[in-house]
Amino acid sequence: MSTVEVLTSLQNSALGHAIAKSDHLVGAAAQVFHVLGFVVLLAAVVLINLRLSGVALQGQSIPNVAREPLRLVWLGLALAVITGILMFVSAPLLYYANPAFVTKIWLLGAAVLLQVTLYRRVVASERPSRLLARSAVLLSILLWFGVGVTGRAIGYI
Repeated sequence: MSTVEVLTSLQNSALGHAIAKSDHLVGAAAQVFHVLGFVVLLAAVVLINLRLSGVALQGQSIPNVAREPLRLVWLGLALAVITGILMFVSAPLLYYANPAFVTKIWLLGAAVLLQVTLYRRVVASERPSRLLARSAVLLSILLWFGVGVTGRAIGYI
């Protein structure tokens, strides 16, 4: 079965039809919660990155500063992914053909991979190497904000 056939089946599924044919407020609510989840994620990432880069909260250890915001990263990501899937199911063929959407998904995958590998290691250390910390900050900012920018571009491409 080809990708297009799978996406067509998904779009024609009961869930796909229910979401696509639902009141416009359902779609608007999904978009609001999608953006809200992503804003929570970004706020937490920025806070941690400010500490990692030595710009803020220098009197506190990196693991202590990162502990609570990391929970918000995962909570925000879960909310954004769940609502994103709901929006995707309503028109998967439309999203699949959109280069901004495809780019967003690749950036999202890279950002999550960074989060569970290098970033996790860096924020667990009391004193990570300066190069490693700055690299993690730079990659994190580029990838997560790249997800946001390409997500915003979906409606315009």
